[in-house]
Amino acid sequence: MTTVSFAKVGLVVVATALVCGCANSGFDLSTASISPQQTVAKTDPVCTSLASQINSLKADGTIDKLEQAAEGKTSKVSIKRTALQKQAELNKAYAQFQTRCGPVVPNQVASQQTKAPAAAN
Repeated sequence: MTTVSFAKVGLVVVATALVCGCANSGFDLSTASISPQQTVAKTDPVCTSLASQINSLKADGTIDKLEQAAEGKTSKVSIKRTALQKQAELNKAYAQFQTRCGPVVPNQVASQQTKAPAAAN
């Protein structure tokens, strides 16, 4: 074999070693930093019920009518107490969904976000 052939084989061996360097074991080419257990999303039954509650409240159409009234798209506005109750339920469901199922903000990032508006004043 010539020197060029040895160089090509060596390059392939080095490239394979680099690609497999962070793999779990063998040549499966899956990184060890992300395990299959972490990639499977665990669904919380409370999150599922909150999402269905939000969808059912929005599917009724009352919330859309309230939004149109708030934007001034209708000439007359008559809002019933039941519509306001549904809006309050939707707000509570959104708040519960965000606290329970929303993305977790690290404490350091949250503290920086609260300090930034104070510095701007």
